[in-house]
Amino acid sequence: MFSFALSRSVVTSYDGTPLGVQTVTSANTPPDAPVLLLANGLGATVTAYRYLLTRFSRTFRFVSWDYRGLYASGRPVGGYDSLDVACHAKDALAVLEALGLDEVHALGWSMGVQVLIELYRHAPDRFATLVLHNGVAGRPWDSVAGTELFKGLMDPVLAASQRVDFAIERAVARVVDWEGFLPLAMRAGLVSRELDREVFLDVAGGFKTLDMHLYIELLRRLGRHDAYDVLPQIAVPTLILQGAKDVLTPLATAERMARAIPGAQLAVLPGGTHYAAVEMPDELNRYLARFWEVAGLEVGAPGGGT
Repeated sequence: MFSFALSRSVVTSYDGTPLGVQTVTSANTPPDAPVLLLANGLGATVTAYRYLLTRFSRTFRFVSWDYRGLYASGRPVGGYDSLDVACHAKDALAVLEALGLDEVHALGWSMGVQVLIELYRHAPDRFATLVLHNGVAGRPWDSVAGTELFKGLMDPVLAASQRVDFAIERAVARVVDWEGFLPLAMRAGLVSRELDREVFLDVAGGFKTLDMHLYIELLRRLGRHDAYDVLPQIAVPTLILQGAKDVLTPLATAERMARAIPGAQLAVLPGGTHYAAVEMPDELNRYLARFWEVAGLEVGAPGGGT
């Protein structure tokens, strides 16, 4: 486990929903370091970024938050109608305002990509740089596995699964604890054999605590969201980091985003799946270091915990 100072707080969002917020620093972090806003993948927490936190602890202070309805954040005050991606973007803005952060560097992973692009729609002046890792700008089910086979199919399937959410919750708990879970995921190509198993199982273990009906609703809302129209408006240095073997958000979608964002860089991680950040962290961090150095940040040598 990494050794960092992790400060937890609660921020009240625009509609009264309480948001669990995490601020991460180490003994190596300069007090005036810029902030890197981390937008999580769905179901993940800030600890999934541990390799990035270690490498860039001399460069950034890190801020993240739990999506409404998950982990330390409360259930949405407005009910399921306030689970749209636009609502999560407003939550991010509420976090920035509560912490007095006018401009940040931002990195989103999976769902976090959609959230940050939507945030850019509403508050482009808040961004200094933008990193989009293994995600899409919208409608992920239209391109999953590199096919349109699931287009129009996933939402009714997810809606039907909500009617048996109690059974799904029990199944998730058993699968996560099953010793054959990770080998099966590797054989299916969902993760690679280079995966940091401890980090992955730590993230997966968190799923046992989730309200599965709400989690599935979040998946449905992700599937309906579309922010591709925002991409041509992005006017900050942007890096798209994509695992070449990601079946959830395929390389073709990253290429499409790179073509649409003016001046965007595309870095492909050969062999990387959706979890490339914990499969090949050194390579991923090299791309990030180069990107942020060109953007004018003092990256320097790898940091480290206390």
